Amino acid sequence: MGGQKASSAKDKFSRWFKNKKKSPSEKNVGPPRKSKGKGKGKDQGKDKGKSGKGKGKGKVGESERTPHASRPSLNLTPDDMGKAGVSDGLIHKLMATKQRLLAGNAEAARAGAARAEPGAWMAANAEKNARKKGDGKGKTGKKGKDGKESQFVPVVREELVALNRQIASHAQARDLAAARSVLQTLESKGWANGHTYAAAVHALCRCGDWRSAEEALARAEKAGLFNRGAGAASGLITRTSMIRGYVECARDLGKARELLERMEKEKVLASKPNVRTANTFLRGCLILGSVNDAETLLERMTTVWAAQEDWYKTHGGKPDASTYELVVSLLCQALRYTDARQVALQGIKELGASPGSAAMFASIARAAIICGNEDAAALNLKRARKILSQEADFSEAKLSSVAGSGGKRGTQKWNRDEEKDASVADRKAARARSLEVFQSHRQREILSDIKEVEEFMAKHQVPSESSKKRKKAEVAKNPLHAGIDLENLYMRTLCFEDYGDSEESDSSSLAAQMCRRLCQKFGLESDGPMAQTVLQHFCTVLEPPKKKRKRDDQKKPPSGSPRLDLRRLFASSVAKSSESPLHLEICSGSGEWLSSQALRDPNTNWMACELRFDRSARCFQRFALRELTQAANVGIIVGDAQNALENHLKKGCCSKIFINHPEPPHQTDLDKAVELDTSGETGTEATHLLTLHFLQNSCAAVLQDEGLLTICTDNLGYGEWLLNAFASEPLSKLFQDALKGKAGKAGRISGPKSGISLRNEAPPVEICGAVYRTKGAGGSYFQRLKESEKGSRGDGAAEERYYLCLKKRSRLSGEAS
Repeated sequence: MGGQKASSAKDKFSRWFKNKKKSPSEKNVGPPRKSKGKGKGKDQGKDKGKSGKGKGKGKVGESERTPHASRPSLNLTPDDMGKAGVSDGLIHKLMATKQRLLAGNAEAARAGAARAEPGAWMAANAEKNARKKGDGKGKTGKKGKDGKESQFVPVVREELVALNRQIASHAQARDLAAARSVLQTLESKGWANGHTYAAAVHALCRCGDWRSAEEALARAEKAGLFNRGAGAASGLITRTSMIRGYVECARDLGKARELLERMEKEKVLASKPNVRTANTFLRGCLILGSVNDAETLLERMTTVWAAQEDWYKTHGGKPDASTYELVVSLLCQALRYTDARQVALQGIKELGASPGSAAMFASIARAAIICGNEDAAALNLKRARKILSQEADFSEAKLSSVAGSGGKRGTQKWNRDEEKDASVADRKAARARSLEVFQSHRQREILSDIKEVEEFMAKHQVPSESSKKRKKAEVAKNPLHAGIDLENLYMRTLCFEDYGDSEESDSSSLAAQMCRRLCQKFGLESDGPMAQTVLQHFCTVLEPPKKKRKRDDQKKPPSGSPRLDLRRLFASSVAKSSESPLHLEICSGSGEWLSSQALRDPNTNWMACELRFDRSARCFQRFALRELTQAANVGIIVGDAQNALENHLKKGCCSKIFINHPEPPHQTDLDKAVELDTSGETGTEATHLLTLHFLQNSCAAVLQDEGLLTICTDNLGYGEWLLNAFASEPLSKLFQDALKGKAGKAGRISGPKSGISLRNEAPPVEICGAVYRTKGAGGSYFQRLKESEKGSRGDGAAEERYYLCLKKRSRLSGEAS
């Protein structure tokens, strides 16, 4: 045996040496490699006709060594290459490169199949792993554990592109289940590439499933999809979408900050964040109220990013107009109008005036007048009006091409593949009309903000003809010059949650945490006497009255924080609860509707609840400009309504609850809306606020017996969906229709179901406690935008509103039923 092995090795060396001495054209030309079996070349003889007759292992006849030109061409298929003697490893590399080329990624193919972004290469790895786990029958690995032959799934480029587009369309429709299904299909075939995960992460985050998006991003990064080439660009888009998911769905700015900082450390330029990524993070700062993070990012962009010219200019890391507008809005939210003006002037110097510049100076003027600086307010109002008048001369093309003019509506984007399509002109025209409507609406909103500040200043202006003594006395009494009394409003502004915008761990009391957030987000001076007064007030109202500390409904919730009776915020004496009724509006927006109600009914205490910090800050400033601080009958809850109502508010503290124009759970298909079960776990569809869990365990909990819940929507399908929800258990045992007799018949369009009806006429003010207006004052920003868009289509019909007016059953009647 030893002699045979030595002889075989000697023969192999001889053949190799002869091949080395051939001419370059004859090198590496020869028959396929023979296996190490004991065959004697008979099969070769059958195929060639002139087989060599030697019986040595692997011997072949000289006639088989034909030149390459005379041999038939070799097809790049695994079977043909295997017959040709190509090794398994080389087959995998060649097939992966071929699939890369078929998928249109020539750059990745040139980089080498082993290092290319996956796609077919993922399928190759899957087959390789399957062979490793197989039953060991030969080196070909044809059979795995299940005994079935494992094969490549060839990438069909047209099908891959179509599936990626399907994910994008499912994102537009917020069809979470369909988006998940397509992603799973692509991953199972091994086709998922960078474009796939970019679309998938966007779809998952848009549908509210940020955890699945996070997992998909982790899988893509682990597979090396985003390392180079086209994959790096896809990685930038995917991670930007993930940042948006962190801030809008998870409401965790800490995760968003961590991902952004990791992107900034990337070595490949295409993987570094650009201005779109930065603006996505800044919008998160605006939503969650983190002024410090926004300032820090703008500083990094103008120093660290700007130090690398290719990053700053070529890659697009330079701040645009939206960047400056977002930072200015945050600074004005915190009443830092001097710093905001410096940033605004820097943006004008770098980019010039653009749509949105006037809004910056209008916000600065509003913050200045709230702080009592009339001169600064007048200066910025003048600048805002000047820019706004210049914008009126802009053409549609100029508005759309202004650098950094905003998001989707501020920039026109066209698909180059569809430039020859006959419908392109129609789409461009529709886009132009939509842009024109939005720009006109935005200008009207800015003008409205300017007039609001001007009217306040005119109302409190001291007459110039007054005598010196009289003028001095009037100035002393004037709330404008003395500064608007914000203390009452600060004491009724509650921020229960921290969304990861502070890197410091805070182990202080809830009262101290809420006071700190007011200082960071709403302009309360941390070292001033007002902050001490606000902190003391929070400590007092969070501590239950001594006579009621032993009651079950006053015990601390599982979170460990004390429950707050909102009525005590408005009490003239902290030892005694206010006897005035308390009305709570959920989804208050910028507070326009609630402000009009509080001015109309000053004997009732009104509490707004808004998820976003930017809208809450606008609500705060609107209360100040409408002088509701002196009436002291308004307040704000900033943050998630479900968390506030379930974990922080005392049960039965509200006499009436209003929910105006809540967002439906699904934009195009309400039948797929998933109701939450009693445990509060989400379903598979897009999350929304008015779930069974929220209506039962949040609204009904804080609403006192015989209290009223009124819901107003302009979506008939959503109204009927809510009607069915209230007509079914368990809500039917908690609520009943509040309108009976003649009032109950007026405007009824659906129902009654379980005694509950949907109406298109507003409930009477003497019953529901509020005045609803179809048009005019009290409308929201989005309602006015919707009316503007309807007008642009030539539809002047009034928008229908649909109402549910419900009364909470008393405990006795509920038990009886």
